[in-house]
Amino acid sequence: TASVLAAFQCGQDTVGQMVGTPLTANFLHRVVFDEVLPVLQLPQAEKDSFANAVLERFANPFIRHELISISLNSVSKWKVRVLPSLKESRDLTGKLPAAMSFSLAALISFYDGTYDGTEMTGLRDGAPYPIRDSAEVLEFFASVWETHRQDPGVLARQVLARTDFWGEDLNAIDGLAAAVANGLESIATGGMRQAIASVAG
Repeated sequence: TASVLAAFQCGQDTVGQMVGTPLTANFLHRVVFDEVLPVLQLPQAEKDSFANAVLERFANPFIRHELISISLNSVSKWKVRVLPSLKESRDLTGKLPAAMSFSLAALISFYDGTYDGTEMTGLRDGAPYPIRDSAEVLEFFASVWETHRQDPGVLARQVLARTDFWGEDLNAIDGLAAAVANGLESIATGGMRQAIASVAG
């Protein structure tokens, strides 16, 4: 979930491509091994075995998982799957996990589209793609992008303030709004590939 929307915006279409492309594989590796596993209260060998098994399954060439299909309802998925790990990592280390924080910027970027009241359509390298979520989510993102496109700081704070999306005001997480705004600015100025490279290392 932390990697899918960024990988899609890098031009990839499947989970296999995501784990098979060095740029996004490095990002995924950073999320899993540097930010998620350290906060799990399990023996190190068990954590490594689990993570490697998951990545091996992702890389299975006989299973075609479409990223655009996985993107369905990404707001609620990010809240349930990524936000708890982000907060646990922050609490344990005293600093925000860079890759998971960037994944929220990638989500906001993915939800930049044209909404006709029924369907929302984004553009990737000039080609349209569907953005599928509840009408409330789509209406909000269409509005906030139209209003605050030129100010990533305000854009980030407006998105993070939606307690109905996240279950809390994410602006209260020290430094997260600034990190997301920096990610959005990086995506806007250099594109997703360059932005994710600066995070993935």
